[in-house]
Amino acid sequence: MSDLDLDPVLTQVEAALAARDSARALALLGPFRPRLVEDERLALSWLTLLRIAPNQRGLVDDVQRIVGRWPDHRDLGLAACDALIRAAELLGPDAPSGNDGPALRAANLAAKHLERLTPEQRRDPELGGYWLMNYANALRLAHLFDEAESAYKAALALQPNHGDWWFNLGLLHKARHDFENGLSAAQRARELVGDRRGVLWNIALCATALGRGETAVEAMRALRFPAYLAAGGMPQVDDMQPVQVRVATRGSGHGFAGAELDRSVAFELVWVSPLSPCHGVVQTPTFREASVDYGDVVLWDGNPIAVVESDGKPVPRFALLSRLRAGDERRLRFVAFEQAPGDVQRLAADLSRGARLFVHQAQVEMLCTRCASGDDMRKHQHTAPEPHRLAYGKIIVPGDADLAAFRRELDATLARHPNVQMVVPGLFEALGDAPAAGKAHQIWRGIERSARKAGQSRENRNN
Repeated sequence: MSDLDLDPVLTQVEAALAARDSARALALLGPFRPRLVEDERLALSWLTLLRIAPNQRGLVDDVQRIVGRWPDHRDLGLAACDALIRAAELLGPDAPSGNDGPALRAANLAAKHLERLTPEQRRDPELGGYWLMNYANALRLAHLFDEAESAYKAALALQPNHGDWWFNLGLLHKARHDFENGLSAAQRARELVGDRRGVLWNIALCATALGRGETAVEAMRALRFPAYLAAGGMPQVDDMQPVQVRVATRGSGHGFAGAELDRSVAFELVWVSPLSPCHGVVQTPTFREASVDYGDVVLWDGNPIAVVESDGKPVPRFALLSRLRAGDERRLRFVAFEQAPGDVQRLAADLSRGARLFVHQAQVEMLCTRCASGDDMRKHQHTAPEPHRLAYGKIIVPGDADLAAFRRELDATLARHPNVQMVVPGLFEALGDAPAAGKAHQIWRGIERSARKAGQSRENRNN
């Protein structure tokens, strides 16, 4: 590739990157992507683009090609490390880093370059300090928190008044739920760099987690939110739209996900009614087991991991940071059969005492009629399979409700809805009725076993 071919393009790319016009830069550089390893300037421009727009497909592969071609090139190494870190940040602080993810790749790349530095270069804040910060940020995103803390402190020892580095140390403390040190680091960053948006967000988040409402309110007002101190001493911003929060969950032992998936960690989304830009009350229960559930007050990270559309409106989606306060509601799992779509929902509308019912999963299963009625535990002549809708979910009962009265009313409600058969073992457990709870669990297992057998039979017929 000649200079004549590349110079005019790189001049335009440089202008586009300076203006942070990633679409323009991508349009100019895209045709040259197959030839990235033929010219250092092209490679550096591409890495700079990836840093600005790290959602590009193939980023990790492109970085690997470039650092493989120029393994000792310091500027390309720094740009490559930064691009990998930006890609890791897109995944969210709650995402597993993986053994081959961009965060660990960035950490390994930074470690190799640090090893090449002389003792004098390591003491240079503009060289050793920046490599240490890249290393620290990558380790933080890879969830190697102890190693990350050592690297952050080593960098700050070289340049103690670097505000951006204090900000990044605060991100580490926040990720570890060490909100006290997170707040201190963010406040120190603010002293050095002023009211930057990210710094203010971290102050608001950490102060909210610590229950320091006045500090949180001041930071939120600096972010131009009309925050005020609520009666309970926490920050509040009225009339905020619902958001979604991503929650890591483990299998509940219910449903048809299979044993392997049931043992694995997966994410669920819950709807939250915000009390402020960073905390609020969970409004939907989890299907799997999680650290939070309906009614809990939770804290989420400031940067959305996605923005989705619901009912024609944009809805930001955030990563969970922690539970601030447990709700007092009782969350009672159920399994139910309905004869027709909507039967369970019609029953839900008839519940009393402030109870709410959420259906998590509904699917048609071909079952014997007596099995569907909960008669599975006694031997009987199986009738011809008929379609029944198997549904899982939770009933949410206010914490101050009389559970014995709710049990009676639930029985009466089920009697008024003969098209629904439901079993709620947790209700009997909460009441201390061990025999009824044991029987309910047996019925639950029987229902699932019958449905599973029916599904296998149907699959065999289709094969």
